[in-house]
Amino acid sequence: MDQSRGFRAARAAMFAAVCVLLAGLGHVLMSGTMLPWWALPMAFGWMAVTAWILADRERGVPFVVVSTLVAQGALHVVFTLAQTMAPMGHMHGGTSFGMFGAHLAAASACGLWLAYGERAAFSVVRSLAVRVLLTLRLVTYRHVTPPRIAPAHSPAPLRELLLVHAITSRGPPSGVAV
Repeated sequence: MDQSRGFRAARAAMFAAVCVLLAGLGHVLMSGTMLPWWALPMAFGWMAVTAWILADRERGVPFVVVSTLVAQGALHVVFTLAQTMAPMGHMHGGTSFGMFGAHLAAASACGLWLAYGERAAFSVVRSLAVRVLLTLRLVTYRHVTPPRIAPAHSPAPLRELLLVHAITSRGPPSGVAV
């Protein structure tokens, strides 16, 4: 299903804001040095464009977590370069390796948070779409088919895994035969 541009842009901006603010705050706290004024807006713009490109459909948990890890790694490199290029760009406090580890730990937690939040949001949108279309069907007396919005991955139900649906039992028919 094609999403509206506004919903796609909002998802991209939210992802970018979480990534950039988390990375910037962690970087400042670990290094003890402020970021240059231009680093956060530049990183936000870069991250928002990248997220907008990837926000065309619902993604699964592994994709969201890995993309968050890659984004935090890239933001670590960008913010380290921005701090060294700025006047008085010496860093004290945590080492670059410690900051990189903090970025990865925070990215793992935020990636899981974002992935499960995305899954929940799409579940709500799917259920609302079905309810609205069922109401339209009752009001218009026409056959309105709900759109097929499949999740990123559909785990196989336990019945299919155990082949319970393939078991037949002998006995009389359940309904009236004559």
